[in-house]
Amino acid sequence: MIYKCLTISISIFTLMLFSCSSDLPLDVVIEKESATDYQKQGQEFLKLNKKKSRVITTESGLQYEVLKKTEGPKPGPATKVKVHYHGTTPEGDIFDSSVDRGTPSEFGLNQVIKGWTEGLQLMSEGSKYRFYIPQELAYGPNGKPGSIIKPYMPLIFDVELLEILDGAEKSIDVTSLKFDKMKHDFGKIKEDTDNKTVFKVTNTGKFPLVINDVKASCGCTTPSKPTDPIAPGKSDEIEVVFHPKVGQLNKQSKSIRVMANTETKEHVLNISAFVEKK
Repeated sequence: MIYKCLTISISIFTLMLFSCSSDLPLDVVIEKESATDYQKQGQEFLKLNKKKSRVITTESGLQYEVLKKTEGPKPGPATKVKVHYHGTTPEGDIFDSSVDRGTPSEFGLNQVIKGWTEGLQLMSEGSKYRFYIPQELAYGPNGKPGSIIKPYMPLIFDVELLEILDGAEKSIDVTSLKFDKMKHDFGKIKEDTDNKTVFKVTNTGKFPLVINDVKASCGCTTPSKPTDPIAPGKSDEIEVVFHPKVGQLNKQSKSIRVMANTETKEHVLNISAFVEKK
């Protein structure tokens, strides 16, 4: 009899615990926020951020704002640099900051997350950018264990490029050019003869123009390239000699590819002629 009463009392106490601990139905399961939710939140943040007038988005999806712009050399993909940075989550929580520590960081651009490798190459010494880095250019689906960086989380960094360190390979500044003509027609010429023309190239940008290479589409065409950099506002010449071989008759068209430190790295010049027997 005592055993039966004790059993009834325990059962009533158990029911009271369940009824007092929660107002939810007993079959409701409380789940933690899933990785899918983190991914959606990150995508929505970047989608809205992209609409800001000051934000620029690259082909990879990296977003950035220019906080302080300077002119000068930019680092390459493996260059060692010295920077100050301040990193936060989209909610504004700080996860890392050399600024707060008071000590700049030094590293090679091939030793950091992809968003940094790409973003730092946009900067000149003394400039300061704000980067909004998508998760695929940061820590991806794993996040960063032991930190507040969750899976699929985009990151925000304010980065100041203090110095491109001595001994590092510096990239060549991008400039612009203009040719006096893009094609030349020799008209009627004879086989097995030298036929020369000149393409005048002018540096229309702010930095020295370097013609890295000049290549013809055919061995019968011989181009020459300027040996020295062309200063801003100055001009030089690319001479092209077309020497049709014996039997290379009738309408002929050839191209010359010019590679330079311009935004469009390759420029194509064209020559043509109607070749007759000698």
